[in-house]
Amino acid sequence: MSTTGIFAIRGDLDGAKELADFSELRQFIGLLIDGEEFLLPIEVMNEIIMIHQMTFVPEAPLHIEGVINLRGRILPAINLRTMMGHSIIPPTTQSRIIIANHDEQVIGLLVDGITYVVTLNPDQIEDKTLGKGKGSELLIGISKRGEQVNGILDIAKVISEIESGLTSEDDSDAA
Repeated sequence: MSTTGIFAIRGDLDGAKELADFSELRQFIGLLIDGEEFLLPIEVMNEIIMIHQMTFVPEAPLHIEGVINLRGRILPAINLRTMMGHSIIPPTTQSRIIIANHDEQVIGLLVDGITYVVTLNPDQIEDKTLGKGKGSELLIGISKRGEQVNGILDIAKVISEIESGLTSEDDSDAA
């Protein structure tokens, strides 16, 4: 029996030929906002927590639902429903807060629910958005898996939108 034959089979079983393709895969967490599924890159996510006590912040921008105390760290809880132009509803048992980060900033994203982790090939992601509707400015791209199409949220754009809302409110207070 030839040893090259055994190693040749083992190489195929280990996926050695597929290694280059595997390194290009990206993972996303599926989240629900008003019955619509969106994707968030998993690399910006720290954890998912249940909705617990949220402290109201007087005169906070509409999108800031309040602040949460996460193991001694105070974080803003951003309501993605209002950022995307949907009405405010009370949290349900499926509602969650996704703790996400970008450039040393950590925030909580309040969503209606979580679906599952999605793994996509580069050819399943388009780096463009469709439309100019409320919330479309928060998308970095579109995913397509068979017949299913989902918007991909950009955490940097979410944070930028919150910061611009804070800046514009400070400007209006000064006037």
